[in-house]
Amino acid sequence: MENDATALPTGSATVDPESAIGKMSAQARQAGADAVALTGKVVDDARSRGESLAGNVKDQVMAAADGQREDLAGQVSDVADAIHQAGEHFKGNQDWIARIVEAGSVELGTLASTLRTNDLEGLMGKLQDLARRQPAIFVGAAMAAGFAAVRVGKIAAAGVTKTDLPSVPEVLREPK
Repeated sequence: MENDATALPTGSATVDPESAIGKMSAQARQAGADAVALTGKVVDDARSRGESLAGNVKDQVMAAADGQREDLAGQVSDVADAIHQAGEHFKGNQDWIARIVEAGSVELGTLASTLRTNDLEGLMGKLQDLARRQPAIFVGAAMAAGFAAVRVGKIAAAGVTKTDLPSVPEVLREPK
């Protein structure tokens, strides 16, 4: 029996090399397509899980922030009262500053009530709106808050005795 140059003997049947290469090529293409499809599924799954995780983290942060919202509203209300009292000191001498400080105090009071009635995202939008709508009042409120913080700091510092302060080691003290 004489063998054809293009056919290889395999047991009792012969295999055409071009046919075998064609089958392997088709199998390789299918394996590549399967790999691309699997990769797409893995990427989609990872993206979905990432979005879900990010959503869960955002929800937890928002819930924690909402839990602190009432406390913050009380603090803002206290600051608004302190600013109002600080503004009283400017009346008669510098009425223009007193008006700005009072307007800032009113806006902070409004912010405190807004804090109590809105969610965090709504609050940020309202604060940005205030800064855009009335920048002078916003700056005045910030300035008044700074004045109030300095007053609170002075009051706190006035109650501190020398024994409350940290001691300086002998090595760091200057010679007498």
